[in-house]
Amino acid sequence: MADFVLRILVSRLRFIGDIILTTPVLESLRNKFPESEIDYLGESDGVKLLEHNPYLDGIIPYDFKAFEVKEQLSVGYRLRKKKYDVAIDLFGNPRSAIAILLSGAGMRIGGGFGWRGRTYTHPIRIRERLTSVAFHLRYLEPLGIHESYRQPKIFLTDAELKEARSLLESQGADFSKPLVGLHIGATWPAKVWPTKNFARLAELVHERLGAQVVVTYGPKDMKYFEEFAATARVKFIMLPLGSLRILASVISCCDACVSNDASPMHISAAVGTPTIGIFGPGEPDIWFPYDRTLGHVALKRDMDCCHSDFCKLEGEDYMRCMKAIKPEDVYETIDQVLKERKRVQR
Repeated sequence: MADFVLRILVSRLRFIGDIILTTPVLESLRNKFPESEIDYLGESDGVKLLEHNPYLDGIIPYDFKAFEVKEQLSVGYRLRKKKYDVAIDLFGNPRSAIAILLSGAGMRIGGGFGWRGRTYTHPIRIRERLTSVAFHLRYLEPLGIHESYRQPKIFLTDAELKEARSLLESQGADFSKPLVGLHIGATWPAKVWPTKNFARLAELVHERLGAQVVVTYGPKDMKYFEEFAATARVKFIMLPLGSLRILASVISCCDACVSNDASPMHISAAVGTPTIGIFGPGEPDIWFPYDRTLGHVALKRDMDCCHSDFCKLEGEDYMRCMKAIKPEDVYETIDQVLKERKRVQR
């Protein structure tokens, strides 16, 4: 008789950065159950970053652009056919809870939030403050896994890395000089460091480190890029976001990356590029679970903040938590990170 294969479904249905932050769960599951079959359900754009992940067997994309009821039923049918033994919902919103329920898995793990908690066989209730990685790993305890940290990871192919280098070279990149990435946009306006600060930072790394600057931005960040381009007084390489995997590959070519609290920050850390995250209303003790010894640093000023996606303050106080982080502060952090990296590589 064939050996029993444990079929496991993991889902973080939405948000690219959050999907990246669940990758330690996949590694932990594979380590505990090496012969299992592990699939992942998530939004169609975000799960592309899980391609080539050695801890995964399959990816099931959820298309949020499709008609909601039709997509929910279609995905539910696909999940039902797989006959999962375990389904883990790391999101816990109504749509993800229904998807996990429709999977028919005998063991369903998810957050014990309101009515959704009743759709799981093992509702998880966490009351203490944890990093996002530790929070996700807590959901594995019903499976006998007790861990608090693993590094989030994105796996890139040699072909993708080669394409990224060619793209950068076509834009004038010289790999004999340091390459510093700047991601100048974010989903929420209150998380955007002033573009004039990014422009001044570009000047500092160019003048003092001889570094080249690679600027990335999303399709909704054009106004930030235009402000940056009008202010910066140095030459820079411009790469608007296209394929997330090419973005990840480009960032992996950088010696350091500075990003607002947005998905490229998580992409950068997950591909192993030393990452400086700039935080205003966000909470780095939760959303920046990255190892300082690997060159990852969160910058945040300790002050009263509205903690909103749109700053509620007015006048001189508007965006004060972000304005308190000066370009010189970020430059000093980059300089220190690059020096430490050079020492390690000797």
